[in-house]
Amino acid sequence: MKIIVQSMVKYRFRRLALRAILYRVEMWTALRGARMMELDEENGGWVPLDCVLDGGPAARAAIGLIVLANDTVIEPEVRRFLPLPGVEVYSSRIPMAREVSPECLAAMAGELPRAVELLMPEHRLDVVAFGCTSGSMIIGPERIAGIVEKVRPGVKVCNPVSASLAAFVTLGVRRIGLITPYSTEVNKRVERFFVREGLDIAARASFHQDSDVSIARIREEDILRAAIDIGSRNVEAVFLSCTALRCSGIIDAVEATIGKPVVTSNQALAWDALRKAGETQTVPGAGRLWMH
Repeated sequence: MKIIVQSMVKYRFRRLALRAILYRVEMWTALRGARMMELDEENGGWVPLDCVLDGGPAARAAIGLIVLANDTVIEPEVRRFLPLPGVEVYSSRIPMAREVSPECLAAMAGELPRAVELLMPEHRLDVVAFGCTSGSMIIGPERIAGIVEKVRPGVKVCNPVSASLAAFVTLGVRRIGLITPYSTEVNKRVERFFVREGLDIAARASFHQDSDVSIARIREEDILRAAIDIGSRNVEAVFLSCTALRCSGIIDAVEATIGKPVVTSNQALAWDALRKAGETQTVPGAGRLWMH
């Protein structure tokens, strides 16, 4: 009998405790509902919602890309090399004449500050990448970096030329087979630049196009054939110069055929930008460079 009474007391106590908890929950819900109605009225009928702010889509790396006005290739190519969660590329266009000539390339220096200003001015940027290979050589990597840093102090800067030079060092190569799509006058400037940097241009070839519009339309199979031809000669690596050349889809095939590394403007630029942003993730299928 005593045990039964004790059990009944415990049962009643638990029921009372449960009722007290439910009462508190009901009161809290009612008070919260009343407060929500007040806030609803204060906000003109809009119900306020709770949220937590995270690092956003570019939590790991935010890369700003300066794209030539007529370049239709660099953005899809760079994103193909950076299929990484939390890494995003944001573009700004820079005016560039249709003709790819030394004079037109040099003129971009005057347009660069405004292009940088338009790169997410209120958001964090880890790196600004200038997307023109021949333009980087003619304007000069140091001058480009100085212009960018004046507009966005503290941001890291890269370009396809400096990125390619870093890639050659990483791969341990110096004797290069050079392929470009440029005119003869621009080709001379490109070769002189690389020779001054200590590279041995052991083989060279050009598609001899005079605008980004036509360069972007060079077929991938033509680029593939040219890269295999030049890469089969007495060179240590092949460099495909120009951000408007579609090369991302042929790198592995060329490397497998010639047994040597292939470096392209967009591949090296994306690789260097990611590392300057503090990330070192490898990307399979993007060539030997991206395994470093």
